[in-house]
Amino acid sequence: MQAMQESVNFVALYREHFLNLPVVVGASGAIYGLLLAFGMLFPNSLIYVYFFIPMKAKWFVIIFGAIELFSGFWDQNSNVAHFAHLGGMIFGFFLIMYWKKKENRHRTNHWQ
Repeated sequence: MQAMQESVNFVALYREHFLNLPVVVGASGAIYGLLLAFGMLFPNSLIYVYFFIPMKAKWFVIIFGAIELFSGFWDQNSNVAHFAHLGGMIFGFFLIMYWKKKENRHRTNHWQ
């Protein structure tokens, strides 16, 4: 019975301490990296904003990047990691460029 009570106390303390921490880790930077990759690979694809407004993917990505840059400097009390979103976009850009360079290198070596 004492072991059960100690385990209940432990879980209560764990919940109180760790689950109420203000730090939250998300995947939004990775999603922004995917967004940029989509905009680079399919720039003229149409995206419907709010299901009604057609917009090319390249403009959609540029607008979202500009919103995040603007929000990173002027919306500092929102508890949103705007620069993490931009970091995801930058990483996505370099990854796509690396893959394109690697693809071109393999393509030219294959035919020689």
